[in-house]
Amino acid sequence: MVAWNSRPRRSPESQTSDGIPRSVNTNQKMVPRREIRIGAEESSKAWRRYILCIVALSVFVAQCAPILRGALTCEVVQILSNELTATEAEDFCLYAIQERKKVEGFWGAAWNQPIRINVSSSYRISRSLVPGHFGNRGFMEMPLRTVRNNTSALLHEIVHIYAPNDNRFLAEGLAVYLHAKLAGNPAFPNFGEDLRRLAARGLSGIKSLEALNGVRTPRPLSDVMDEKNAYALAGSFVGYLIEKYGLAAFRSLYATESYEQVYGKSLDILEKEWRFNLH
Repeated sequence: MVAWNSRPRRSPESQTSDGIPRSVNTNQKMVPRREIRIGAEESSKAWRRYILCIVALSVFVAQCAPILRGALTCEVVQILSNELTATEAEDFCLYAIQERKKVEGFWGAAWNQPIRINVSSSYRISRSLVPGHFGNRGFMEMPLRTVRNNTSALLHEIVHIYAPNDNRFLAEGLAVYLHAKLAGNPAFPNFGEDLRRLAARGLSGIKSLEALNGVRTPRPLSDVMDEKNAYALAGSFVGYLIEKYGLAAFRSLYATESYEQVYGKSLDILEKEWRFNLH
């Protein structure tokens, strides 16, 4: 067994050549070594600073992007705006071409002129049916915010241009139904929710669709009931007629507004069928 001496051994540097201890300068200050440690908190702060820089740069680039300030035309669509950037206008124009093709594929080539879309922050809602009613068919008003947050009722409004009608209930019903069925983005009134489910919830307290069916363009459906509920009911009911009895029959109804002539049933009977189908 090796016995260890409990007294500390002196290093050679602390002794003279004859083994005599060297004197130690007690006035000499010891400089501690600095250790750099990056903990989770510092790392998180660094990432936050990095993300803030990226966001600030994105805002700066967006603000510096050229504004359209006029018109941009791509094939059969024209975008008018003094607020969209040139890139935003081009993207929305190309998207509008796609949505127009969907409507034409379903309803037919009922409109062969350019569609003019004016995008502005001054608009509260999108409109094309009412401008068309007053002689400006093919023109659409579109709120800037809905273009930028991808909730524009673009396909809905294109339907109004292709298939205007003086029966506001049927016109809005067709537009709501086709937007829910074909559109590439969610929009009012259902924002992606199933129309049948939304309509079923909205039926409480509604005794009949007769009042809605009596609304004539340009009078709004909101004169009869809450606008969101009115649009959901109209879209669901029109969807039921098309899916149950076919598009050809609905086209005849759209032209004549006579439920009995087209379906051999009154609106009241068709409504009862629709209500039963929702549950």
